[in-house]
Amino acid sequence: MSSNGVLINHCGASVVSKEDLQTIDAPESTKTWFPVRHQDVLTCVEETLDKSGFQIRKSQLSVSNNNHRFFGVLDIEAPLAEGVTLSVGVRNSNDKTFPIGFCVGNRTFVCDNLAFSSEVVITKRHTRFGNDRFQEGVAAAIERLNEYREVETQRILTLQATALPDATAESVVLRAWEQGIVGTRLLRPLLDEWRKPTFDDFKERTAWSMLAAFTHIVKSRQRRYPNRTALDVMQFQSLLST
Repeated sequence: MSSNGVLINHCGASVVSKEDLQTIDAPESTKTWFPVRHQDVLTCVEETLDKSGFQIRKSQLSVSNNNHRFFGVLDIEAPLAEGVTLSVGVRNSNDKTFPIGFCVGNRTFVCDNLAFSSEVVITKRHTRFGNDRFQEGVAAAIERLNEYREVETQRILTLQATALPDATAESVVLRAWEQGIVGTRLLRPLLDEWRKPTFDDFKERTAWSMLAAFTHIVKSRQRRYPNRTALDVMQFQSLLST
């Protein structure tokens, strides 16, 4: 996430464990730049979730650019709709590319698809008190998670109830391609997934099924380019909401 909430990622990421993350140190501080260990950023989110009564169901962690950039996804035991649970994303960089960040989304169990929302996005720069401000921001955001759950649940139910005829679906895909959300290589796979869903749960012709088709075809990119993919999903969701 950049300072204006945009998620960017240019180099492929490698999946790591929490033990791996603990071995990665932050560079030395300067007079104006105060990097933070990836593990410390993750721990801040984990402990704040725990104190607020949210249990972590599963974690997925990755690093890129010689371990200087970190992105993690924590699935929370907090159902939003049938088969869908709350997830939070956290990121950090130690090469001055982007600030510490936190965002919220959801995970669909049947296909393990992940979708982030731009409703809750926190970014804090690596200044002298940047880590303190990040901790405060995360604490404030997690306090509002139950409120966010209600909003996100309604969003999902609306998508599930919104009929999407083939002509409209194809128009959405075309606009996504024109806006660079869907590259040429993914255009045919997305249409194929929409027309013949991999999972029976998404056979109904709805906006929710189209979102599932999109998150399914970009899933292979999520581990290598997690931040770029998260932004693409956010933008695709906005097309379905217009």
